[in-house]
Amino acid sequence: MYLSYKGIESFNDTLIKELPPDIETLYVWNNQIRSFEHSENLPRNLKKLILNGNQIRSFEHSEGLPRNLEMLELGFNQISSFEHSEGLPRNIKKLTLGFNQISSFEHLEGLPRNIKNLTLWCNQISSFKGCEFLPNSLEILYLSSNPIGSFEHSENLPKGLKSLDLIDNHIESFKHSEGLPRNIKELYLGFNQISSLEHSEGLPKDLKELYLGFNQISSFEHSEVLPIGLKILHLKRNKISSFEHSENLPRNLKKLIINKNQIKYPQKILRYAQFKFETSLETIKFLQHYQDFKYILNEIKYTPRLERMVSKLKEEEKKIKKDPES
Repeated sequence: MYLSYKGIESFNDTLIKELPPDIETLYVWNNQIRSFEHSENLPRNLKKLILNGNQIRSFEHSEGLPRNLEMLELGFNQISSFEHSEGLPRNIKKLTLGFNQISSFEHLEGLPRNIKNLTLWCNQISSFKGCEFLPNSLEILYLSSNPIGSFEHSENLPKGLKSLDLIDNHIESFKHSEGLPRNIKELYLGFNQISSLEHSEGLPKDLKELYLGFNQISSFEHSEVLPIGLKILHLKRNKISSFEHSENLPRNLKKLIINKNQIKYPQKILRYAQFKFETSLETIKFLQHYQDFKYILNEIKYTPRLERMVSKLKEEEKKIKKDPES
């Protein structure tokens, strides 16, 4: 049921009171609700409540929310802390608080203990200090577009965390990354200020996907200490200018995304690499630095089309070697 853009100022509004008692999903976004007062007027069977784009400032009076609620979205409000969150329904599994004014992890102890997915992007959180009170059930944590400057205190994150989004923060290096939970499989660090792979030996050993696009990494140096089980490495729009040290990349790597860097390719090879396959980059590297990449490429299952492309590229490489100026 949708009650968006209705000018609703509180949960005491007639439109709320007259809702059917059996609805399970309710959208009340982009209204002028200022608090959870009178939230006991909401239908008791609600499982999903979307309140994005209101003017809610705190979790006070949230004890009136339906007890069966499993998903609560509060993005684009004015919430500044986790105080009074002990009133939230205990069954909540997904809580969205993006685009609020939360500045720290203080007062987390009141959050429902069953939360698996917590969104805190575009707040004002500057460090992991205090995160030890996050629910142990947490599996996915979104912290993009905060001013977090390092991995310090990350050892207090929930041990069962599987995916951590730190895109667009202020992280400059992998120092202190040894504190990250060992079960993390996906780590997103794009749009930070990371200039090197140094200290990445601290990353979780079972990490499968590492997103480092839009940083300032200039080479593959120190790639030998990346997690050995890494499958996908995103390095789009960095400052890499050559394949030097690329032979040290993890042997299990399946996909390496390095477009929009500063690597120069012979024009004739580029002519055959215009199709939209990220693996075409591996093909080019295979031709440019066969000894470095043959083990990685042996792991990649090419489509027939890509196999044909490899054959053409090999022929073109031979011509280029005979006539470098062509």
